Amino acid sequence: MTAPDRPVSPSIPEAPGIRAVDGNRAALTLLIAQNVFSALAIGAGLPLGTALLLSFVGNAALALTVFRRPMQALFRDSRWRTPPSWGLSLAAFVLAFLASRAFVLVYVTLVPQSADAIPQFVSQGPDLWVLLLAAGLLIPFAEEVAFRGLMLRGHERAAGFTVAAVTTSLAFGIAHGVPASVVGIIPLAYALARLTQHSGSLWNAVIVHAINNTLAVALGSVLAGRLPESTEQASDLLSNPALAVPVAVGAGLFGIAVMVVLHLWLTPKADPQERQARGPWLSAAYVGVVLFGVVAAALTLPAVQQTVADLRGLMP
Repeated sequence: MTAPDRPVSPSIPEAPGIRAVDGNRAALTLLIAQNVFSALAIGAGLPLGTALLLSFVGNAALALTVFRRPMQALFRDSRWRTPPSWGLSLAAFVLAFLASRAFVLVYVTLVPQSADAIPQFVSQGPDLWVLLLAAGLLIPFAEEVAFRGLMLRGHERAAGFTVAAVTTSLAFGIAHGVPASVVGIIPLAYALARLTQHSGSLWNAVIVHAINNTLAVALGSVLAGRLPESTEQASDLLSNPALAVPVAVGAGLFGIAVMVVLHLWLTPKADPQERQARGPWLSAAYVGVVLFGVVAAALTLPAVQQTVADLRGLMP
């Protein structure tokens, strides 16, 4: 006598995960909204910290409405639910910071005039605390959700760990526009991608990004007004033809060595989602992110700036 068959409950289909196009669109939207919201706020006379805070609020609203489905998938993702490791994050930050600054030193040594184009996040008074909150914590969180959360996961599911780390790092770096910043941000972004893949937690990348930005804002505000003389002396030193090439080569070799250490140390953690949604990682939105950065970089060129100034002079 056989036992009666047990009733089989209907299987509930699993919700689709994050797609590559989701991450690309989220990153492009964040870049456009962040710049538009902050520009409008600054144009209205608001200080920098308040403007960036409002841009974060605007992006958060877009994430929870326009990108509700991919955000829900991210909330369910293991990387959102896995707590951070502070020791790992701090160690990764130190190495990523050293590599990033080494490559920046290479660029400004070979192109000394580029140092003037590096954006400075400086404020004072009560707005300084708002700037530390917005640029030091909230903006890094939003950018990590877009790039190491949605874009990285989507590219991993489409093309694997290595492709995802490279493509998201290039997009994140180029999107910052200013060449002297881009050469330092790309290695930092690669370290953030590998850290996320290695630890299985998005929060480690958030910690590193927040420490980096907070340090930049704090030092920029503390040293504001005290740097012109020392900066001029440093520029004169680095522009010395006898020193430029040796300094650039030494900094470049040091940066490469640190990146090799980071790459070998932060090996990707086995993940069942890798290559589970095979398809193109490239989309029009990804191209839009890259073009956004290319246009921003072009606007920093002296010839382009002069052309823009001439066109403004012709306007009534």
